[in-house]
Amino acid sequence: MNEQAETQTENTPDTAFVFEFDHMVGQIREAAFEVLKSIFDDVDLTPVHMSRFCLTEGPHKTIDLLQTGLGVKKGQPKKVSEELVSGIKMHLESGNVQVSDELRDVVVQARERNMRVIGLTAIPIQARDALAEKLDLSGLGIDLFAYGTDLEPAPRADSWLKLIKEYEIRGPQSISLTTSMQAAKSSLTAAIPSVAVPDRFTAFQDFGGCQDVVESLKDVKLDAYLGSGIAAS
Repeated sequence: MNEQAETQTENTPDTAFVFEFDHMVGQIREAAFEVLKSIFDDVDLTPVHMSRFCLTEGPHKTIDLLQTGLGVKKGQPKKVSEELVSGIKMHLESGNVQVSDELRDVVVQARERNMRVIGLTAIPIQARDALAEKLDLSGLGIDLFAYGTDLEPAPRADSWLKLIKEYEIRGPQSISLTTSMQAAKSSLTAAIPSVAVPDRFTAFQDFGGCQDVVESLKDVKLDAYLGSGIAAS
C-alpha cells in the first residue's frame, strides 16, 4: 500500500452517526397524515388512527389497513394509495423540507468525532436526488443510504446490515437516531446502539433496549452515548 492510500485509510471514518432522514428531515409521517385527512375528509382522522394503521407498511398496504380499520372505503386501495404518494411527493417538492438547526448541531457533533454521517431513506429516487441537491447534503457531510424507494416507513435489520457492509463501519461503536420502535429494534438487531426521538405518532411505542429516549433533537448529546475512545484523534 502506498503512502497516499495509507493516509486515506487512516482518515476514513469507521464509525457512523445514522439517522432516519425521511422522518427527521422529510417529515413524511406528518405529511402523510395531512394528506390522509384530506382524502378521508368525512372522517375525524386522528393521530391515533395514524398510529394504529399507518406505521408499519408502505402506502399501498397502509390504505388497505386504514380503510378496513375505519370501515370506510374511499376507492380501490391502489388508486387511493397513489393519491397518498402524490401528496407526499408534493410535500417533498414544496420547499418546506429543511435540515433543522437541531439536527445540524448533532451532525456537527458527529463530524467533530470523525464519524461518517448517514441518512436512511426510502424516498423515490427522483425526489430524493432533488432534495439532496436542494439541501446541499454533500456540503453538510451527509450521505444518503437508500433502503428502499417506495416510502417504506422504516428500515429492516437487513438494511442496517447492508449499510454496515457498504460503508465498512463498526456497528457497536456507531449510533443511530430513530423515530419509531420498528426502526429502533432493527438497528439494535444489527448491533447498532440507538437513541429514540419519537414523534407524536410513535411516542407511545416501546423503545426498550435504546440507550435513551428524548423528546427533542436538542437533547441529543453524542458524548453521552459514545465512549471517549471513539473520539477523533
